[in-house]
Formats: sequence, C-alpha cells, structure tokens
Amino acid sequence: MNFKFFLLVLFVPLAALPQTYSLKGYIKNIDQQQVTIHDFYGGENRKIDSVNVKPDGYFEYQFPAASYSGMYRLRWDSNHFMDILFNHENITFETDARSVVDSLVFFQSVENQLYFDYLKHRNETEYRLELLHPLLNLYPAEDPFYEKITDQYDLINNELKKYVEDLLQMHPETYAAKLINADFTPRPKSSLNEEEHIEFLRTHFFDRIDFFDTTLLFSNIIATKVIQYLSLYQDNRLDKDQLQVEFIKAVSVIMSKTMDSPIVYEFAMDYLITGFNNYGFDKVITYIADNINLEDQCYDSERKAELEKKVESLKKFAVGIKAPDFAATDLNGNQIKLSGISSEYTLLLFWATWCPHCNVLVQELQKLYLEDNRQKFEIVAVSLDDSPKDLQTFLQQGNYNWINIADFKKWKGELVQLYDIFATPTMFLLRKDLTIEAKPMTFNELKNDLFTRNILE
Repeated sequence: MNFKFFLLVLFVPLAALPQTYSLKGYIKNIDQQQVTIHDFYGGENRKIDSVNVKPDGYFEYQFPAASYSGMYRLRWDSNHFMDILFNHENITFETDARSVVDSLVFFQSVENQLYFDYLKHRNETEYRLELLHPLLNLYPAEDPFYEKITDQYDLINNELKKYVEDLLQMHPETYAAKLINADFTPRPKSSLNEEEHIEFLRTHFFDRIDFFDTTLLFSNIIATKVIQYLSLYQDNRLDKDQLQVEFIKAVSVIMSKTMDSPIVYEFAMDYLITGFNNYGFDKVITYIADNINLEDQCYDSERKAELEKKVESLKKFAVGIKAPDFAATDLNGNQIKLSGISSEYTLLLFWATWCPHCNVLVQELQKLYLEDNRQKFEIVAVSLDDSPKDLQTFLQQGNYNWINIADFKKWKGELVQLYDIFATPTMFLLRKDLTIEAKPMTFNELKNDLFTRNILE
C-alpha cells in the first residue's frame, strides 16, 4: 500500500471527528453525590445531564460535540447552583459550596474569567453608587462638600464604563462580551435629579442590547433585563390599577424594541404574558393581547403556535367578556347549567385535591360561603381530579356544599378544555349574564372583589 495513502486513510477520519471539551470542577464542602447540568432558553432551565461527584468534591463532564455556546447551570440541590459560560473551550474551576461566588476561581476558561470579573466589578460599582445616590438628592447642593460627592459619583461611574469598553475591545469575539455588553447599563451623570435619573434609565436601558442576536436567548440576560426594566416603573405608592397603567408603558417599550427580531419578540411576549398572568394583572395582559403582532412574523414554530393559542385564550377570557355557557351533571347527580344559576354572582373555580394551593383556597372559601346567601353568591367548583375516591373523601371531610363538578379526565376534561385552563387554581367571578367580572388570583383578591361588590358584608 502507498504509505502516503495509508496516512491519509488513518488520520483524515480522526481530524474529521468533532472536538469535545471538558468541564472540571472542584466544589469544597459539597454534601451531594451528583451535579446536574441545565441549559438556558431565556428564563427557562432544562436538565440535560448529570455527573457523579467524588467524595473530595471533584467532578468532570464532557460537553457533547453539538453543545451550543451559552450559559449553563450547575445545580447540586434545590437551593444551590452556579451558572457558567461555555463557548467551545475547556473549563476548570474551584469553589466552596458554602460561599460559591466569593470563593470561585477559574483556572481554565477565558469566557468565565472575563464574565465573572465583570460581575465582580459591576457589583462593587453599583454598591458604591447606591451609597452615594441618596446624598445626591438629600445633601445641600450649596455645600462645598456636595461637589466632592458629585465628582466621586461620576468618577466611579466612568471607571466602570471604561473597564467595560476596554474589555469589549480586547475580547470582541467572546460570548462573554455579548452578555457583558447587553448587561451593562451606564448610569446617568450626577447632575440629573431623581426624576431625570429614572427617565434617563427608561430611555437608554436597552441601548446596548442587540435583539437580533438570538444567541442571547441561550442565557438569562434578556429575561433579566426585561425584569429590571419593569422595575423602573415599579412604585409601591400606587395601587394595583395604577401600577398596571405604569407597567403598560414599560411593556409598550419592550414590544417596540423587540418587534423586528421575531424569535426574541416571541420569547419576550410569552415571558411577559406568563409573568403578568401569575400576578393577575389583567389590564396589562389585555394590552399585550390586543397589541401583539404575530401575523407579521415570517417564520413558523411550535413556540409561536403555543403563544398564538395563549393570546387567543387571553382575549376570549378577558374581564368584560362573556364566559362560555355549559351544562354538566354535578357530583350529586343534578343537572347544572351555568347560565341557569340564579345567583347575582357565581365563582367558577378550577381546582384539584392534588394541588396544595387549591387545598388552602377551598378551605378559605368554605369559611365565607353561606348557603342562605346563594341569591347573591354561588360557587361552581370544577375538579381536575382523576380519582373519584380521593375527591369524595376530600369533599366529605371539608363539608363543601357548593356545586361540585368533575369528569375525572384531569387536563383533558371538557370544561377544562372549554376554558383553556393550564394552571390550578383558576378563578372567574361571573355576573348572572356570565360576563367575567374579575379573575382573582388569590383568596384575598377574591375577598376584596366580593366586598367591593357588596356580596359580602
């Protein structure tokens, strides 16, 4: 055989093999036998693998060849974890489980050395600026010492800005640089008053984020920035309705900033809808549902289809819309029609005995449910249980004598499908004509809704 041909046959397949990279960690004082590895998509985490930890705290993991650049989470129990960056390089680090960040040292990995050094600088700078910020607003401006305060504030601010700019110039191709550039938000100059300070941040908060760079979604940076931007509109002096008006202003900015990047726009809208739905901010959700634009997004995906379905559901079950009527047989064998209930108001509750929050809620409901008040207020509780025995036992123990309905099909139940239920408990306060009057998230919200409508006295 020709020797050159032999070498070609021998080495070409080896060269064609994709390169893999290792993660080597040493975590002192870890009391777990495994570390799980999770990837990121926006604010979501997904477990992708796990590795065993030796008694001395050492573990090693090989990134699969197809692993993408991004942020990964190493978790060793429900309360302890650390996030790292992977961008096709070997990573070696050491830390202490009792003080992960303060004791963290990277021996290999330019990406993580850059990123964590930036986080250290940023946190120290923000701490110092936060100490000085109240003095800018409270200290007498005519006092000679005030000028020293403003000079020091601007100096600290500019030092971090120069540090970031130098870092980005020296390491422009790193994934860490992308995250640092997106994360860094320069504070305004000391000459601005408090109102001008907030307005500056609101106006320039997203200036450095490249929303067209979808690789940012493989970290928590966009989700974090969205939350931080919303916090600029947070005001504890406002009631819920007033606060929703402020959040709508923030949401409109986020929508406009992400609109031209379909994948990021889709994520941001889904993230906002889910978050505001969890807090029962119906006005904000309605605004998003009325103004979201998915038709112009020139791609099709499973995530987009799920988001479209969620938006459609929000429109269909918004406050002021009539809820769909239904007929069903209750657990006592009585035929029930929702529109046939004579009460002035009806609480339609979707719940389950296996839902801990539901159990607490129905126990509270039982305290305010008065059978002689049914002309004003009735409860229709639709259970998602799939065990008749479990449901019956629970109801008998609590003496829950409102209208109880269950088809024992769990999430595939007809009424669950009719109302697009995806979480328990879910409540709708309905007027007699089935108009959705309110969608309380908690018992206290429901109680307040009932008092303000003179249903409870």
